[in-house]
Amino acid sequence: MERYGLAGQASIGVLLDLVWSPCVGPTLGAATVLAAQGENLTMVVLTMAAFGLGIASILLVLAFATRSLLAQWRGRLLSAGGTGKRVLGGLLMVVGVLIMSGGDKLVKGVLVSASPDWLVDLTTSI
Repeated sequence: MERYGLAGQASIGVLLDLVWSPCVGPTLGAATVLAAQGENLTMVVLTMAAFGLGIASILLVLAFATRSLLAQWRGRLLSAGGTGKRVLGGLLMVVGVLIMSGGDKLVKGVLVSASPDWLVDLTTSI
């Protein structure tokens, strides 16, 4: 993923959208219903504008407030990211070997036998 420029900013916007979309549903749903009814379009515009200004102001405050902090932590964050990639890569390799060898079924059996009955019933009743 590109870090800088328009493509990088668009990527960050997509990631943010995945996080906050569930929260905006009621507000945007209400505005969409009002717009679909074709009545009081002024209120629809005002609702959407107020929502947009509200979310933009919070995002701007967060961006400016954390900019210097993130710049100070940049080296540590990059180092942690590199370590995280190696750890997760190793974990994926272990899981792949377990799946290829059938060892995942053994792990599953051990986990199921160690789990309380209510949890096993809950997960197998669906």
